[in-house]
Amino acid sequence: MRGRVLAVIAVTMGVGVAGCGGGSGTVTTVRTTASTPQIETGNPPLSPDEPDSPVAGVDVITSTLQLDLQRLGFDPGPIGVDFSAATRTALKRFQDSAGVPAAEHGALGPATTTAFANRLGGANDVVVALQSALTDVDLFHAVINGRYDVATTAALKALQKRAGIAADGLYGPATAAALASLYGRDDPEPVADGGAIVAPTVSTTTTPPSAAGGSGLLKLGSTGDAVKRLQQRLTALGYRPGSADGTFGAATASAVLAFQKREGLTRDSVVGPAVETALAHPKASGPPAGPIPRLDIDIARQLVFVVLKGGAVITLNSSTGNGEIYAVPGGGTDVAYTPVGDFTVIRKVPGDEHAPLGTLRNPLYFYRGWAIHGAANVPAYPASHGCARISNADADWLFAQISLGTPVIVYDTTGKSPDVKDAPAGAAPGY
Repeated sequence: MRGRVLAVIAVTMGVGVAGCGGGSGTVTTVRTTASTPQIETGNPPLSPDEPDSPVAGVDVITSTLQLDLQRLGFDPGPIGVDFSAATRTALKRFQDSAGVPAAEHGALGPATTTAFANRLGGANDVVVALQSALTDVDLFHAVINGRYDVATTAALKALQKRAGIAADGLYGPATAAALASLYGRDDPEPVADGGAIVAPTVSTTTTPPSAAGGSGLLKLGSTGDAVKRLQQRLTALGYRPGSADGTFGAATASAVLAFQKREGLTRDSVVGPAVETALAHPKASGPPAGPIPRLDIDIARQLVFVVLKGGAVITLNSSTGNGEIYAVPGGGTDVAYTPVGDFTVIRKVPGDEHAPLGTLRNPLYFYRGWAIHGAANVPAYPASHGCARISNADADWLFAQISLGTPVIVYDTTGKSPDVKDAPAGAAPGY
C-alpha cells in the first residue's frame, strides 16, 4: 500500500496540535530552523533546484540522476524514468573520472553521491527523491536529508531482499525496477472540469510553445526555444514553471502537470498536441468566488489555488489524502483523510519540520495537524496521509506569500470527500 510511512523522532515539542501525520495529540518533532510555533515573518531560502515529482515519487529518481550526469558532460541518453544502459554507461564514466570504488560502478551509492556533491555543489537531490520514494513504501523511517547514509542503505537492502535480488544497498537498474514495481499504481482518470467559476485573467498575446512550426513532444530534459516559450506561456497563465531558461526541469514538469490537472488532460507532464492546443485556448475554470487573499485546495483536481492580495491566481500541483488505512508510530492505524470545509492558516513553521510521518517543508497548518506543505514527492493522484503536498520549491515561494489568518477553503466537486463532522473513524492528518 502506498504511503505507510514513519520517521525518526528526535526532540519533543509540546504543542496541542499534531505535526502532519501525528494524530490530534502532542507532536514529537525536530526542526532545522529555530522558531516559535506562531511565526509570521521571515523568508526561507529559495531552492529552485529541489526535485519535484511530476508523476510519481519513483519516476524522478532516475531522471534527476540523468540530469546531474548531463550537467557534468556525461551523456545518459534520453532523459526519462528508465535506468537505461546509456545511463549506466554514463554513470560508470563519471565514476571512473571521480575515482569512485569499482564496487559502486553502474549504480548509485554513498561514494558516488559524495562525488556528485563535490562536483555540483549543494545537496544531493537524487537522494532526496530516493528517500522520499522509500518513505512512501514504508521502507525508509528516518529524516529525508539528501545523504546516502546508513538508514538509506538499510532501506534499499530491505527492498532488495524483498525483491529477491542482491542486497548490496546500491541503487542500480534492478533495484530501480524493484522500487518501481512496489510503488506502482495506475493514475486515476482526470476529473472533468466542475463548473462555471471565474478563471484568472491571463494574457492572450503570449506565443504558444511550438507556434513556430511545431517541435514534437516536450518533456523532462527537453531544451531549446520551444521550452522557453512553454515556460513563458505557463507563467502568463498563472503557473510556476521556473525561470524561462529553455530547460524542461522539475519545476516545468510540475507546472505542466498542474495545467493538465486543471484542464482535465492526461496527467503525464508531457507537452504534445493536446496540451499545446489547451495552452493556446485554456477553457477550465479556476477557483470559485470567495475571499481575497486565500488558499483553495481542490481535491477533485488535486490542485492548490493561491488567490493573491490583488486577485491574481497561481495554480500549484498538489496531492491530498488517498483514503487508505495506514500504520502509525507506536501501533494502531489511522485513515488518510483531507478535511473538507472552511479553515484559516493557524500556524506557520519555516524550514523542514520532521514529524512522525515524514519531513514537511514550510508547513502552513490550517486545521489541527493538517497542513499545506512542501515534499519531494507530489504525484498526479491522491497519495498523502491527509495533508496537501506541494513541491518544495512551491512551498518556499508560498510561505512568504501567506499570513496567519488567511482563509483556506477545501472542497471536492465529486462529493466523495466528507467534511469534518462526517470524517471517517480514525481520520488523521499525515505527510
